[in-house]
Amino acid sequence: MIWHTEKVLIIVKAYPTPSTKHGETVCTAGITHSGKWIRLYPIPYRDLPKDKQYGKFQWIQVDITSSNEKLGRPESHKVNIETLQPLEMVSVTAGWHERMKYFLPTVSKSLDELEIEKDKHKVSLGAFKPKTVDDFTIEKDDEDWNESKLKVLQQKSLFNPDKTTLRKVPYKFRYKFHCDNATCNGHDMQIIDWEIAQAYWNFKRIYKTEDLTLKMIREKWFIYHFKQRESYFVVGTDSHWNNFMILTVVSPKRKTDQLDLFT
Repeated sequence: MIWHTEKVLIIVKAYPTPSTKHGETVCTAGITHSGKWIRLYPIPYRDLPKDKQYGKFQWIQVDITSSNEKLGRPESHKVNIETLQPLEMVSVTAGWHERMKYFLPTVSKSLDELEIEKDKHKVSLGAFKPKTVDDFTIEKDDEDWNESKLKVLQQKSLFNPDKTTLRKVPYKFRYKFHCDNATCNGHDMQIIDWEIAQAYWNFKRIYKTEDLTLKMIREKWFIYHFKQRESYFVVGTDSHWNNFMILTVVSPKRKTDQLDLFT
C-alpha cells in the first residue's frame, strides 16, 4: 500500500451516516491542488478532535492511498486520519473568485454527460449547472434509525466521549431539474448535504412549528439557491448501487440585484 500526501479543497460534507464497517462517517469530497475531484474515506468527522475538524471551502492536507472499492470509483481514496491537518479557509470575504478558480474547471456540461462517463467507469464525482430547477420536494421519512444503525451510533468515541447520538432527519429532500441538454428527460434526485440537515434542526429550534420549518427549508434551498442565484449541483455516486446523488449546492453569484433572503 503506497501512501502520499495530498492537499484538498473541501467542497462536500454530507450528513453523517452509520456504517457497520466504518462506524459513523461523513462522505467528504473536494478538489485537489492539481484540480481533480477526490473522495476521502472513512472520515469519522464528529469523532475528530476539534483541531482536526474542517469546513466547506477549507484546505486540508492528509495522507491518502488508492481505494480497492468493488465499484472501482476512480476518485475514492482511503485516508490516514492521524495525518489530517486543516489548513487555510477560502472565505467569502476573500471573494468567490478564489473559490471558483478551483471549482469552475471541474464543472461538466450536464448530469447526462457525467452519467455517460460514469458508465465507462471514468467518473463518480462531478459538478454541473442545471438548465432549470423545476421543484424542490420534501418527503416524510422514518423518524428513527433502525436497530443496527442505532447500535453503531451509540458507540462511544475515544476523542469525543461527550458526543451526542446523531439525530435522524425525518425527511428526504429532493430536486426535480433538467440539464442543459436537448435530450434530457428530467431528473429527480435526493440531496444529502450536511448543511440542509443541520438547517432543519436550526430552523426547527427557531421557527418552532414543523410547517414553518419546512417552508423556510424550501425558501433557502429552492428560492434562494435557484431563483435568486446562479447555482451548481455537486453530485457523487453511492457506494452500493453506484447511482448519483446531490451532495451539495454551490451558489457563487446572484441572478439579479434583489436582496438575498439569507445573506
